[in-house]
Amino acid sequence: MEQSIESYIKTLVRDVIGQTLGGLEIQSDRQTYVIANWKMNKNLNETAEFFQKIHSSPDVSVVICPPVQLLYPSHLFIKQSGKPLGLGGQNVHWADKGAYTGESSATMLKDVGCEYVIIGHSERRQYSFEDDELVNKKVQQAIKSGLIPIICIGETLGQKNAMQTEQVLSKQLFGALKDIDSSQFILAYEPVWAIGTGQSATAELAQETHAYIRSVLKQIIGQKAECISILYGGSANEKNASEYSAMPDIDGVLVGGASLHAESFDAIINVFAKGEQKS
Repeated sequence: MEQSIESYIKTLVRDVIGQTLGGLEIQSDRQTYVIANWKMNKNLNETAEFFQKIHSSPDVSVVICPPVQLLYPSHLFIKQSGKPLGLGGQNVHWADKGAYTGESSATMLKDVGCEYVIIGHSERRQYSFEDDELVNKKVQQAIKSGLIPIICIGETLGQKNAMQTEQVLSKQLFGALKDIDSSQFILAYEPVWAIGTGQSATAELAQETHAYIRSVLKQIIGQKAECISILYGGSANEKNASEYSAMPDIDGVLVGGASLHAESFDAIINVFAKGEQKS
């Protein structure tokens, strides 16, 4: 009962804030994104085949994030296809240049055609021990260099079970956006417990979490928060995409495994294109 009352109070407070801010008549024309994160997958022939098969939509910004070795070939394939597809890196270093073996600078990413870059993905946080401070440095570097950062946040299963989701997300948001004087970024909520497990969050749970994320964003950047696209990124696929697309605070998806096949990725694009006019 106590949890229900607490949840009710939180919802009531958010509704009041939303109504108050709504009176200011702020335009919230958010872009819809469907972004592919190929992770460490595909070779050159598979990449060429993917870009031959993939389609696009004028209602959805489609972005492909291949491994770094496939970035420039993907750039050429996109140009050859004439399709309005965006290109993004999966990681970026915080320095302009230097003795950082195996890393890629923002300038290098831009040179091979990137407009976007994923920062703070849970796998990077886990395997490369990236913390909020490092994520912030990368976000600053990306924005300074003219790349649009796709900033990933999310809680682990242990944190979820301990009822720490909001605490974790708030900490990650304030950390990633420290001293950021820009609204040129995208957020991706990727519950770590759902990535690659097939145990995706329900659309209702994802919507509740996205609404909370936007309320925290308002504390950080004010009314510009209404214009920030927040994507869902936990085992999103062609089967559950329609449920997410119907939610008012879910502005697209960051897709992992389902983005490796043009057919399934196309299906996701089509779902969000049809749902672009949602209320």
